Amino acid sequence: PQCLPVMPFRDILGHRTLVSLLARAVARDTLPPSLILSGPAGVGKRLAALSVAQALNCQALVRPLFPGDEALPEVDACGACPACTRTARGVHPDVLFIEPNDKGNIKIDVVRDAIDRAGYRPFEGRWRITLIDQADGLERSAQNALLKVLEEPPSRSVFLLVTSMPDLLLPTRSEEHTSELQSRGL
Repeated sequence: PQCLPVMPFRDILGHRTLVSLLARAVARDTLPPSLILSGPAGVGKRLAALSVAQALNCQALVRPLFPGDEALPEVDACGACPACTRTARGVHPDVLFIEPNDKGNIKIDVVRDAIDRAGYRPFEGRWRITLIDQADGLERSAQNALLKVLEEPPSRSVFLLVTSMPDLLLPTRSEEHTSELQSRGL
């Protein structure tokens, strides 16, 4: 994947309620094992998912200067440690970025590899994170394979699905957590 900017929660513009919920879940270790980040194209879903990935494995989490300030996240990635910078560069060993191929599809082989990797303990960080950008590009067979692991996820693994078209994703039997980013922009 391309190199992304380091994006701690505090740098996300707008979406304060959602950012606060995500940061609180990271701080309290209550983040669900799978999240769908949906909203219009260009609103910042991928950057929000990147913020979650960085915060989950950050080696030097920071707390706000003024605790209790609703405008600040409860906890945040430092944005400077090796884990944060490697996540942004797309080279952290515990963070897998999946994007559609040139035809706009995500094939089952890619998903099977991600599922296999998610089954292992984190190599370097606290969590194994699979970030699937444009998840609506998942082929039906890939979605079915992914559904099985989302319903019984491996421990210390998080799946972040980013999509502008959540209706194209197959429904799950388990409780799926969806966060919609409105078009206020990031």
